[in-house]
Amino acid sequence: MTRNQTAGFSGVAAGVGFPILLILFAALDPDYHHGTKAVSELGVVGADNALAWNLTGFLGIGMLLAGFGWGLGRSVEDRFTVGMLTLFGLAFAATAIPADMDNLRSPGSIAHIAASQLVFLFWLVGLGRLMFVKRAGGLVRLLAVLGLLLAVGSIILRGSDLLSPAWAQRVTFGVVFGWVLANGIVLWRRPAA
Repeated sequence: MTRNQTAGFSGVAAGVGFPILLILFAALDPDYHHGTKAVSELGVVGADNALAWNLTGFLGIGMLLAGFGWGLGRSVEDRFTVGMLTLFGLAFAATAIPADMDNLRSPGSIAHIAASQLVFLFWLVGLGRLMFVKRAGGLVRLLAVLGLLLAVGSIILRGSDLLSPAWAQRVTFGVVFGWVLANGIVLWRRPAA
């Protein structure tokens, strides 16, 4: 398997794996409802399957995202993109630190919340950079533009009353993981590197 295919596989695995894990772990918890609960609540202190979720849904997926981000950045030969998209994945992995819903000022809660904010910061900066990397090619640059536009739309949606905060969060995750999946497929099909 080439480097591009390995990175592409990581992106496809993350893009498909995250929603599958989310649906599976939500189904295992009768008190968990997609319309009212944040994704992070699957891994909070005291949740039934917190350890398993944090290891697979956050840490495992985050490592796949880091490998994908590193590979995508390398494929376009841009160190800044390598850095931002690798940090995007590593920040996602760091969200495996469980938050404590009874004490949002605990070190674990602060670390989890900070990591979740960094996920989107690194991703958005990485997309912004990809839009201007000529070696990325037209399709990757187009996907970066679409990703940014959809991200802005999801941010506006989160601030509106059109959807519950939980459903708006899922729209945002759909945008992020849809972008990862699409670019994973592009990388998989790229010539050998």
